[in-house]
Amino acid sequence: MLAAQTDTASALIFGASGTGKGAIAKWIHSSGPRAARPFREASKDMSFAEQLSLAQGGTLAVHEIGELSLTEQLAILDYLKTRSVALPGQSGMRMLVNARIIATTSQALEGRAQSGFFNAELLEKLNVFRIEMPPLTSRVDEFEDIVLGITGEITREFHKEHLRDLSPDAWKLLRDYDWPGNIRELRNVLRLAIVSASGDQIEASDLPDFGHDRLDFRSTREQFEKIYIIELLRTFEWEVDRTCQMARMDKTALLDKMKKYGIGLGPATDQSPAPPL
Repeated sequence: MLAAQTDTASALIFGASGTGKGAIAKWIHSSGPRAARPFREASKDMSFAEQLSLAQGGTLAVHEIGELSLTEQLAILDYLKTRSVALPGQSGMRMLVNARIIATTSQALEGRAQSGFFNAELLEKLNVFRIEMPPLTSRVDEFEDIVLGITGEITREFHKEHLRDLSPDAWKLLRDYDWPGNIRELRNVLRLAIVSASGDQIEASDLPDFGHDRLDFRSTREQFEKIYIIELLRTFEWEVDRTCQMARMDKTALLDKMKKYGIGLGPATDQSPAPPL
């Protein structure tokens, strides 16, 4: 595989927000010989050197690398040049590290480099293996496969594998929408539809309102949350403690959400989800 052939090379994944850059980073890792080793996503909670050591033998994904300070960029560049990190508190001592760097960005780094906001040498090293993620609207030929692939993932998550397809009207709504939020937005819409669906396929009525060519994200998120909580409670026979344990949810948070959405403590109350917005 391509990922295996370029296993030691750093990689840069470019694309607009929501195009699936993070998912591609994970795929590159899991498709190569590093798959059995750690995949870590960089955060500001610990030093770059610590994160690299935790990713030893595996991959460290650095999301939105264009937003890092020049000092942080230099730390990454130093690692890529030396394949080692300085040991804290031990002057001149360094530790060899074998971790692959996969960076993502939604910014035009070439322009930032020309303006002095991004290290040009670091950009050169990251560009050894570059992937550009097109927006969802330009992937017309792949759209059906993308929808069905995401649908399969979500139906397995919610144990609704019987939902294998969408009605013609549902397909038309999805194809006619311009998806400004790209794959992330599509995934959120399909998640809501799958949780809402009661038949053997996803119907147009299971989808949120596409009026004015834009989704109301707040109402869509709240609708999904309400339906999701009801389905969880039904799955665990309305036992709140068990639901929290299995869903890894704080009990106070769950009770607050139930109060917010008017969800009672048992099936005797009318808990039926409202029709999709």
